[in-house]
This record gives sequence, structure tokens and C-alpha cells, in this order.
Amino acid sequence: MQRNPQLDGLRGVAILMVFASHAFHAPLMWMGVDLFFVLSGYLITNVLLQLKENRALGENYLGPFYLRRVRRIVPPYAVFLLFAALMFPVPWRHTWYWYVFPGANFPLAFGMTMVAAMTPLWSLAVEEQFYLLWPWFVLATSRQTLRRLAIAIVFVSPILRAVCTPLFSNHFPIYSLTIFRADTLAMGAAVALSTGSSPHYRVAASRSFLLAGVALVVFSFFPSFRTGANSIFFNSVGYSLSAILFGSALVYVLGAARGLVYRTLTMRPLRYLGLISYTFYLYHEAIILKIGEHLHSGLGIAVAAFAITTAIAAVSWHVMEAPLLRSSKKHLLPAPASKWIFAHGLTPHNIAAETAVPKLREPKLSM
Repeated sequence: MQRNPQLDGLRGVAILMVFASHAFHAPLMWMGVDLFFVLSGYLITNVLLQLKENRALGENYLGPFYLRRVRRIVPPYAVFLLFAALMFPVPWRHTWYWYVFPGANFPLAFGMTMVAAMTPLWSLAVEEQFYLLWPWFVLATSRQTLRRLAIAIVFVSPILRAVCTPLFSNHFPIYSLTIFRADTLAMGAAVALSTGSSPHYRVAASRSFLLAGVALVVFSFFPSFRTGANSIFFNSVGYSLSAILFGSALVYVLGAARGLVYRTLTMRPLRYLGLISYTFYLYHEAIILKIGEHLHSGLGIAVAAFAITTAIAAVSWHVMEAPLLRSSKKHLLPAPASKWIFAHGLTPHNIAAETAVPKLREPKLSM
């Protein structure tokens, strides 16, 4: 099975959006995290389906999955926590359990003590909670039932957000709790569980992408259409439009083997940024804050922070992450699943990535 390098490029786009949101407070760029969620739902569902097939042949199901999650997530994460402890006054006595266990979204949601440099870890918690639950649904249900479940989550989530919005005085619970953001992950899963790959699906996806994008831009002129507004209008519609936007983008990209979109997403710098996006995401907010203590130009802070964060992520990738992934490829996964994962260059999220160790050359092509 041949590798789809455009998914690395799509991850590169996602991390650029997140960085633009934090460095420049650019409108709508917060949705880069949603793009990562959609990618995670797609890639992890595919891996679990392959492992489920292997289980029917007598292979282990959960063991390889969780062992690989630990080996991929924990080492860079632990190094980042050490970095944060050295650089910032982290009140570990009152917060350690949120970071040792997958719960960093709870202090953000409920206004508990949290160091700003560690705020991005909320999305890691969302993905880890997804990893704890979704494998059991994949194991217990048929592909068709699983697809119906994913689609149901996409439709029910905006209703749940609308009903629960009056319960909260600010937007953080809706923004960061997994139960309210599950539709982005479910959207990716639904794409993985769909069988359509004809040009018709790409045309439909491009139209959905365009309509969702136009709606987001038009609605953004309304003061109530903001994450911080905590309005029923935004909470029910805004997050759903983001899920549709990136689900449609994923469908289109998966079928792209030529053209401007393909050439853009397979540019080597963008692919490389996607490759190192996990560690880049971990450090970028901390580096922006630390650089901001010494520089006062917004552009200067952004340029310096981007360069330094990229350097840290590159060193982490080549020194620690890639060797660990090569080792886990040999020892943790059954052969069929290993071939699938490394053929797809699996890096679902900046903070929960699992990736191949490719040479950055253009692969032969027919996520």
C-alpha cells in the first residue's frame, strides 16, 4: 500500500493554523485543532479496523494499539513537562494529576489553576479520552453500525452543545470537553468508515467545503459567532461547520493525486512541518510566552518563536521520536497493521501522532 504524503501536508496546515491563532490571534485559526481531531478520528479508526481484522486471525487487538500510543505520546510529553517545570512556575502540587492522567481539558473547562504555557495540552486530553473509549466501540460493533454511530454523533453533538450552553458562564467547557467536541473525531471516523472514492464524492466534498467555509466567514461578522461569546448560535453551528469543513477537506485530499492542492500539500517544507507537528504543538505556546518576555514586537515574537519551536521539534523527532517509532514498528505491531500504518504515514494529531519514518522524497503514488 502506497503512502499518501498529502496527509503530512494537511497536518502542516493544521499546525500553521494553530500557531497563527496563538501568535497573531488570527480569526478562525483556532480551528486548526479541529483539523487535527478530524485527522485523528480518521487515522485511528483505520488502525483499529485493521487490528480488529488481525484479531480474527488470532492476533492481539488492544495491546499493540495502546503500547504504541504510550511509546509515541509519553516520551516527548514527559520531556515537555520537564521543560515547563524549569521555565515556568508550575503549581505541581495542585495540578500534577491533570497531566499524569488524561485530564488536562478539565482545568481549562472549569477555570482551575493552569499554567498558560500548558494550555494546549487540553486537546491531548481530548484525544487520549477518545483513545480510551473508541477502540471498544470498534471491537463491539460491525462496520456499518460503527458508521451509523459516528454519523449519529455528528448530528447529536450540536444539539447537546445547544442544550448545555446555558449551564456554563463561559465557553471553555463547550470548547474543551470531549463530550461536546466528539463530532470532529466522529467526522474523521465516518470518513474512514465510508467506502466512496469516486470523483462524485470529491465533487460533493468540495461543495460541502465551500459552503461550510463561506458560512463560517459570513457568520463571523456577527458578534455572537465567536468561541468566547458562548452563544447557542455559535456553539451549535460554529463547531459543526468546522467539522464539516475539515471532513470535506479530508475526503477531497484523500482522492487528490495531482493538481494544485496535491502539489501544495506535498511540498517538502509543509510535509516536514506536519511530520514534527506533535512536538511543535507541545512547545509552541510556551515558546511564544517566553520570547514575549524579551521582545515586544508581535512579528518579531512570532518569527523567533516559530524558528525556535521548529528547531526543538526537529531535534526531538530525529533524536527521540523517529528511533522509537522504528523500534515499535519492529516489536509492537502485527505485520499487517504495521504495513498499513507506515504506508499511510500515520500522524493523526500534533499531540497524539503516530507516524512513519519516511525519507522526505516524493513517493510514488498511484489517506
